[in-house]
Amino acid sequence: MSNPVSLLKARHRQMAFDLLYRKRVISRVEIARSLGVSLQTAMKIMDYFTDFGLAACVGGGDSQVGRKPQMYEINPDAAYVIAVVNEGSVLRVGVLNLCRELLCEETAELFGGVREMFVCQPCEMADRLLDRLSREGKHTCRLLGTGLCLPGVVDSEKRTISFAPSFTMNAPYQIGGFLDEIAQRTGAPVLIENDVNAAVYGEFSCHGIPDLAYINIGSGVGMGLVLGGELRRGPTFTAGEIGIMPYTDPGAPQETRSTEDLIGLDALKKRFGFDRRFGAQAMEARARARMVDAISDTVGYIIAACAAMVNISDFVLGGLTIDLLGDELFGALRLKAERLSPVPVRLHAQSLAFPALVGAAQRVVDVNIGALLTMDEGAGGE
Repeated sequence: MSNPVSLLKARHRQMAFDLLYRKRVISRVEIARSLGVSLQTAMKIMDYFTDFGLAACVGGGDSQVGRKPQMYEINPDAAYVIAVVNEGSVLRVGVLNLCRELLCEETAELFGGVREMFVCQPCEMADRLLDRLSREGKHTCRLLGTGLCLPGVVDSEKRTISFAPSFTMNAPYQIGGFLDEIAQRTGAPVLIENDVNAAVYGEFSCHGIPDLAYINIGSGVGMGLVLGGELRRGPTFTAGEIGIMPYTDPGAPQETRSTEDLIGLDALKKRFGFDRRFGAQAMEARARARMVDAISDTVGYIIAACAAMVNISDFVLGGLTIDLLGDELFGALRLKAERLSPVPVRLHAQSLAFPALVGAAQRVVDVNIGALLTMDEGAGGE
């Protein structure tokens, strides 16, 4: 891609793909009009897509009498993504198609050392899922990449993870070698992301709200932010890390602790006798109410502060604690946030069963689709 003509061609392909990806079905005329190109150029772009298997003709013309089809539909099975969400104690792996549809998923408890948790176990689970899809007739050989989501501060440039209590990693820990091994085993590039960042990106891809926050309350506590349609990480990749925000316990003013120490699942279990195995329904009603108040007091202030400082109104709530305490906690958070916030706030339940898997897949498509679109003609047929 070294000359201006090639760069322009790549740009037109990317713009056309973005339209096709967003609309799913589009006409040749709409592509030409949106790109500001001739119908002949639009036809060449779509011929490339159909030859490559990215799109299929769905009518609007009759090739038997010399008329080119005018309507095109994206082919979701043109490429696949492996998504891995490592939650510190639980590992979830899924295979999604080009349109972020989750085709199959497997969940398991994490075990072993760091390499086993980061490389061996995810790759073995992915192999099983790909083998299953292959037996079902899916041609999964075209992998766009693997999206690996981790519970901590993830620096994708230095390829490190830090502030990850689940792995007892506070200082930056180099994981580049693990990523290279995953790439070698799968034959596709690896993209790393914070798990809550992936979740907010997944919800954003469904809601389409340009300014959106996702708050996870579970084993860890975290927030992901999409601002102006872009994932916000910050220069140190710590944007939204509410779990490591410090607070002073009135009972121990000399001791500084974190939000996760206050309302993380382990802290709640210790403070309220909460048993994760049997769920919160088994708790005595008064203790359950106190736990709901403790969570809503803390998170309500966080929502109000974020709404005021970032000028954001839409918050999606998810995580194990939200699931277990249900409408009672959701309602208390809504009342608290609405009372405290100086600007209107809207709280949403998750729209996806596995938002981090979807978000990881979307990030892989966003980052890696360009390589597929710039391959030479004739090189992409299955």
